[in-house]
Amino acid sequence: MEGKKVYLSQTEIGNITEKMGWGDRRKVAVLIGRGQFPEHDARIGKTRGWRHETIERWIKDVVEKDLQSRRK
Repeated sequence: MEGKKVYLSQTEIGNITEKMGWGDRRKVAVLIGRGQFPEHDARIGKTRGWRHETIERWIKDVVEKDLQSRRK
């Protein structure tokens, strides 16, 4: 498991989606607040963490579909 973190933070997820041209950490925060984001897989203190698999699935289900619909 060397080199790959177990959990992603909200900021890291925002960096990923921003690179895809979809949104940033603030957009992720809004979705979390609206209950439109996957439930976190772990919590350490106040910090929530999501597994790579959770976010990869969410990106395929939501982000990529949204990006494709914008291109049409």
